[in-house]
Amino acid sequence: MSKKKIKLDRKPGLYLKDTDHKGRGVFCTQDIRKGEILEVTPTIILNKSASEAVEDTILGNYVFQIGAISKAHRKQLGITDISKCCGVIMGIISYFNHAEKPNAEVEWEEHDGTLYHQVRALANIPKNTEICTTYGNGWFKDRKDTIKHHK
Repeated sequence: MSKKKIKLDRKPGLYLKDTDHKGRGVFCTQDIRKGEILEVTPTIILNKSASEAVEDTILGNYVFQIGAISKAHRKQLGITDISKCCGVIMGIISYFNHAEKPNAEVEWEEHDGTLYHQVRALANIPKNTEICTTYGNGWFKDRKDTIKHHK
């Protein structure tokens, strides 16, 4: 087991607020500097059957596609096809809305069998400005296709 420790952290002053057209979003009571880490939190990885089970629930709107994880982690979780799996991020990261030109980005790191996600500011963000990431190309189309398929 590694001696490296991942510090779980959240920038003080982050808060949720309703937006006009995207539901709840994340804002901050103070200015944010470019490069600043806004949150570091663990992620629960769902294998294919668990990912399929949450798809038709409200949780389906808050899961994220995960990237490559170690062979050991895949074996432990019974994952053969990473593209059929998703992750539930255990922090406020799940509430960051999408923007075509995001002012923050989500990064991840696997450590000792746990996946951690963090959000880093891509630019200076004035206080009380919505903090947005990108969900990637095609996310909204995929969601609409999934909803049509299940109706």
